[in-house]
Amino acid sequence: MTKKENWLRLLKNEAPGWIAEPWEAFKGDTFHNKFIQDPITVTSKGNRRVGEYPDQFGVTWKMAEGHLGGTPIVNSENKAIKDIKRWKDDLLLPPLSGHNWSSAIESSGKIDRSEYLVCSMISSGLFERTHYLMGFEDALVNYMLEQEHMFDLIGEIKKWKIEHLKQVIDNIKPDVILYHDDWGSKDNLFLPPEVWRSLIKPHHQEIVSYVKSRGVIFLHHSDSICEPIVEDMVEMGIDGWQGIIPQNNIQEIQNIINGRMALIGGIDAPVIDRPDFDEPVIRDEVRRCIDLYVPQGNFIPCIPNIVPIFPDVKMIYEDELQSYGKRFFR
Repeated sequence: MTKKENWLRLLKNEAPGWIAEPWEAFKGDTFHNKFIQDPITVTSKGNRRVGEYPDQFGVTWKMAEGHLGGTPIVNSENKAIKDIKRWKDDLLLPPLSGHNWSSAIESSGKIDRSEYLVCSMISSGLFERTHYLMGFEDALVNYMLEQEHMFDLIGEIKKWKIEHLKQVIDNIKPDVILYHDDWGSKDNLFLPPEVWRSLIKPHHQEIVSYVKSRGVIFLHHSDSICEPIVEDMVEMGIDGWQGIIPQNNIQEIQNIINGRMALIGGIDAPVIDRPDFDEPVIRDEVRRCIDLYVPQGNFIPCIPNIVPIFPDVKMIYEDELQSYGKRFFR
């Protein structure tokens, strides 16, 4: 059985042979190399560097020395959308034409699809993009008080996203889209469920439906509480929720969805992914996750934030997934 076949069997609960590193079905010697970078994503992020820099949406970012990525720095002077009622005047969307796809096409063409899956990661989903544009506080206030304007703004971003996805699928022809949009914290959703359903869900549904219409697996990343909207996620046709944290009642969610959507996550990252890590704690946490959640099927154990931050933690975590995961199925 190939790594690709085993991963798909884990996803679909079809007699997998083992549990191993969650991304081993995606070829690449490092985590970031496992996902094909598309030129629209790369250029729209701007010239990423240590210090402050703008992206093509007009958002200011700041990256500290030694950090893996930047953080949006939004204040009253630099916010891209200062008044939600005038969003049409302020919204800046990066160009979708004129990009050179040759490198991405070449990279995907080198992957043996009989052995591996091809995946593209799409970052900054609808909710995240809105709070990047106006700041978190303004976004939350506008979601509650200016819902008509927010719905229209999200709709415009959605159109851009779908055209971006169209070009990714046309050129790279991925098997899987890993779509990133954090909808909550470790304690709750960022929005009341009814607000999320009225403003985010209809537009996100169109994104999911488009990807699925092209025959591509749709994984949604949100390493947060999403338990109150898990039925909505199933209804939208999401194939897998990547990032499910154990602060959700995972076993109850498994009973509710009954195999209609795969779950990828379950490991408590703050417990294991730390500079003062304890190897037995890491191995115990991996085993806890496997023992509790794998027997119900449609589950891939994974650190919710996709990959551990600390290299030594990553080595121990992956070793325990492989060694205990293989014994588990035997």
